[in-house]
Amino acid sequence: MLLLLIAFVGGVLTVISPCVLPVLPVLLSGTVGGKARPAGIIVGFVGSFVVLTLFLSTLVSALNLSPDAVRWGAVALLFVFGLTLAVPALQLRFEVLAARVVPHRVATGNSKGGDGFGGGLLVGLTLGLVWTPCVGPILASVTTLALSGQVTAFAVAVTLAYALGVALPMLAIMRGGRAMLKRVPALMGNLSRIQQTFGVVLAVFAVGMAFGLDRAAQTFIVERVPYVQRLTFLEETDSVREQLEQQAP
Repeated sequence: MLLLLIAFVGGVLTVISPCVLPVLPVLLSGTVGGKARPAGIIVGFVGSFVVLTLFLSTLVSALNLSPDAVRWGAVALLFVFGLTLAVPALQLRFEVLAARVVPHRVATGNSKGGDGFGGGLLVGLTLGLVWTPCVGPILASVTTLALSGQVTAFAVAVTLAYALGVALPMLAIMRGGRAMLKRVPALMGNLSRIQQTFGVVLAVFAVGMAFGLDRAAQTFIVERVPYVQRLTFLEETDSVREQLEQQAP
């Protein structure tokens, strides 16, 4: 229970860390679009992060893929989604596709259309694929277990606790952003342009990922911002270390 609690708190602290800045545009895209988009992003993120943390090495081995294949897939998905936001014609086509996967009212988040749960799910899946900032000792231990082929109940529970810890403040950020848009008439009047701007930002972010700029930014932040290393202080206590040693393969 101690490790689960610390893993959850560690996830919360990750979101307020400067390490999250390189992927912030992906998260903020949840402030525009249908009402169901934030929920879609959370579901997609938690699902993809947990599965990939626990089974990435198994999937790569079973499918005979390059270790970077998943990352390149995330780059492509993010770029395509950015284009769907930036180009209205592509957005309409995406709405039709999303409506085939999930019920139209759920996919759009409202009865008038828009990119809601379906679009958010795609963004969340992509976010889970690229989420690597400031991983502390607990999640590092889980990753070691997964790489050794030991996906235990402990590994599943801790990974899920960490993902939920990340997801809750994510949801608060997106809900807060949407509330701010509703309270500022000037922003609501230009919502379509704001959405297109987010689309361009996401597409540019995907291009930056293709050149490794997100990883370079994360490394720079970890090395240059002193308090980043201290965010894992709870995970470095003696009691946590003892329990992690008991779980070691």
